[in-house]
Amino acid sequence: MKVDLVVTHSWRVRYADILIADGIETRFHADGDALAGALAQSWEPVDAIILDLALTTPALVPRLAAGPRLLAFGDPEFAGVALAAGADFLPDEIGEAALLVAIHEVEAEGGQLADVSGHRPFARPLSAEATRIADALARLEAVAGEVPAIDPVRVRQAIRARRARDRYFPAELFAEPAWDMLLDLAAAAAEGVNVAVSSLCIAAAVPTTTALRWIRTLCEVGLFERRDDPHDARRAFIRLSPPALEAMARYLAQTTQPWL
Repeated sequence: MKVDLVVTHSWRVRYADILIADGIETRFHADGDALAGALAQSWEPVDAIILDLALTTPALVPRLAAGPRLLAFGDPEFAGVALAAGADFLPDEIGEAALLVAIHEVEAEGGQLADVSGHRPFARPLSAEATRIADALARLEAVAGEVPAIDPVRVRQAIRARRARDRYFPAELFAEPAWDMLLDLAAAAAEGVNVAVSSLCIAAAVPTTTALRWIRTLCEVGLFERRDDPHDARRAFIRLSPPALEAMARYLAQTTQPWL
């Protein structure tokens, strides 16, 4: 098992010994440029890349597009390239045992990217739920007639009301990251503004790792569309796909609950 890692010195200090002790052949790189150079020169393929998103560089972006399995963590501001590469997202403070499990799952799959509906343990419930949401919105979208306008002020009020619950009840009691992101993107579409991945993670109101997995899954089932930042290939914007936007418009027009 061979793994390239683009991580900080402190991350390397914490995890290097346990990776080596487990028999994993590791190559550490200081930043994305260093890994890009190594991938360009090396004839020996690696099974996986572990990437601190903050260390991504423009030179690394094209190398990740068709590379081995990517396990990413860190700043969602630079998650665009990871989403494009179909990355799995790791918690920032992952435990040693959990890290080994994630790496050996890659080994069991031959280092290839698994479809989101495949056998990655965390992917199954996300994919099933995302597909259910997509099917429900498709039924709304299929209604004939003029598409109503979305009132962004009302949607933003609903989002604030949803966040106000967190002051009185445990946030996980009402955790609906997919719906929170759908609402945020619907409002943004009506306002004509771009939504960065990092901003959408905040709107999801769940840990960043969970939000990124949802974003990837919702892109794969066709509810979200990812658009690269033309000024920085490491970044991306997310928007609702046309069918999802129409479905949200029809839903919002027929519901009267202020909290949605």
